[in-house]
Amino acid sequence: MSTVLNANELSKKIGDKTRVIAKSTSSGTAVFSETGARLIGLFPSTESSNTLWVAEDIDSRISSGDWQTGGERLWIAPQRDFFFTNPQKFEGFHVSSDLDPGVYSQKDELTFENIFTLQNHRKKVTYSECIARRKFSMINEDPYQSELDYVGVQIDDYLSVSSVEANICAWSITMVATCGPEKPGTVLLPMANLSAVVNYFDPIPQNRFSTEIGFSRFLIDSKKALKLAIRPEGVVWDNPAKIMYISPFHNDDKWFCLIKRTEDLPKNQDSCVDPTVYNPHGPKGAIQAYNHGYGSDMLYGEIELQLNKGLPENNKVTSCGIHELLSYSGTKEEILNLARIVLRADDVPEVY
Repeated sequence: MSTVLNANELSKKIGDKTRVIAKSTSSGTAVFSETGARLIGLFPSTESSNTLWVAEDIDSRISSGDWQTGGERLWIAPQRDFFFTNPQKFEGFHVSSDLDPGVYSQKDELTFENIFTLQNHRKKVTYSECIARRKFSMINEDPYQSELDYVGVQIDDYLSVSSVEANICAWSITMVATCGPEKPGTVLLPMANLSAVVNYFDPIPQNRFSTEIGFSRFLIDSKKALKLAIRPEGVVWDNPAKIMYISPFHNDDKWFCLIKRTEDLPKNQDSCVDPTVYNPHGPKGAIQAYNHGYGSDMLYGEIELQLNKGLPENNKVTSCGIHELLSYSGTKEEILNLARIVLRADDVPEVY
């Protein structure tokens, strides 16, 4: 399950395990941890629960160096090369502790840097002196002027790999909570081309995904491991919002949403680097949504952005991108009306 601690309780829970920084705006609070350079809390108001998924035992996970603490994290694509010890068959999933959580150090109040070694299992090469850097800054004014409880953060991600031949993208992953099948969440994606959907694992059943006029929907209930992606050909480039998540809270009658906004995405197939398990030689996606498999107490999903493809620079390849992560809470009707505005739809969207 996800912890339902408030901002102060979350900070105290891990404060003796890692450096914690909490930043407040007129309405909400964001909580950051040096471990993993993670944004681990987005609280639109002092009364609201966390709108990010965070492991209930986050303190012990931080102590043990576990990557699966929750929050918003920086990874690297393609996953096949760096996270599978048998990449040809997408088997042997393994997260190197050098990469995540890594050994980040605080460079200024909200900037963190990790120097690490990266193993490319497919090419059987090791890259040393790689750099991951995350810079966070608060977005005090609600871009949508919604008058809802709100907190927002801008995230500037930088990743460099010490080889001019490395084919990489920095990868932003936001872990989102679901109450499970009884009160599921919904991912909504603005789409210009409704045929631009890519299955990453097994084909997604029709009762868990739909395409509507101008957007698509995806069910998040942590019941079955599924992932979809949107090809660059389907991205609505003139809409800054690229993916959003809507869900009821666990412990009250209010709802919340999270929105990721950016222009720093792969613009075509040549700029996408993450092949699918379902069809490794087929089209690749720039935006992804993941539903974690049922069978554990970790009820979460993910909304993800592949950032700009890495470019050669001074004997290394660098990938970087800036995006905004916005969080809101309100009644179900208020959240759905905000979703209508974000999607530029005529009517409020249906949710699962």
